Amino acid sequence: MDWKSDDRLGPALARALAQALPAEPRLSVVSGGEAPENFTGAIRAFAPSHVILLDAVDHGRPPGTAFLVDEGAITMGDMTSHRLPLKLLMRFLAASIPCRVILVGVQPRTLLPGRRLSSPVRRTVAPLAAFLAEEITFALAGLQDDAK
Repeated sequence: MDWKSDDRLGPALARALAQALPAEPRLSVVSGGEAPENFTGAIRAFAPSHVILLDAVDHGRPPGTAFLVDEGAITMGDMTSHRLPLKLLMRFLAASIPCRVILVGVQPRTLLPGRRLSSPVRRTVAPLAAFLAEEITFALAGLQDDAK
């Protein structure tokens, strides 16, 4: 694959998140790589209540900054190097499952071809994965408490 440097963020963050999360049948981490739309069948079969998309998103922030991306702020051809625009992927998942779709973006430093993440983006992976794992675990515990 001739990936663009910081576009490798999604798979790197998915790996780190999968390692940080507890083994739990209600959780599944799917790395969509360059074409996350190819994994929508597996995601729909899992039937999640929430889908969190993780991607390098150019939003004019300092490199390595993590942020939530509001779907309304995404224009159809904006902010992605994927074959299917993220806005369409988010809408498709939300409508076909149905579920809540959340996009967590990390500002890339570079999207030029390269074999590794830039240092500011690489430094964001572990703490962001730990934060997301903690929040997801907390949310799951709340769901268990609500079911009692």
